[in-house]
Amino acid sequence: MAILIDEEKKGGIGILSVLTWVLIIGAIGGAVYYVFFAQPQIVSQITAPANFQNTQQLLRLGVSPKDVIESPAFQSLKQYITPLQPSAGGRANPFLGT
Repeated sequence: MAILIDEEKKGGIGILSVLTWVLIIGAIGGAVYYVFFAQPQIVSQITAPANFQNTQQLLRLGVSPKDVIESPAFQSLKQYITPLQPSAGGRANPFLGT
């Protein structure tokens, strides 16, 4: 049988441990407030870049996709890359044992 001798623990709670817990709870409380309750700042006015103003002209063109696909210039384009053929990969039931 072993004999264990423990030192007596000092009574009371140290000021350092109390301060540590207050800081931890304060940090968690602050994070919860900023994530869930704080109102985000809303940007009231967004200015577009100078080169973005040119896109307004594109809106007035009125081009339909059907016109583009049926145009002779689009029809004369060549496809240099062959499309991939789908292949059966893997087993029919991957959860079966080997």
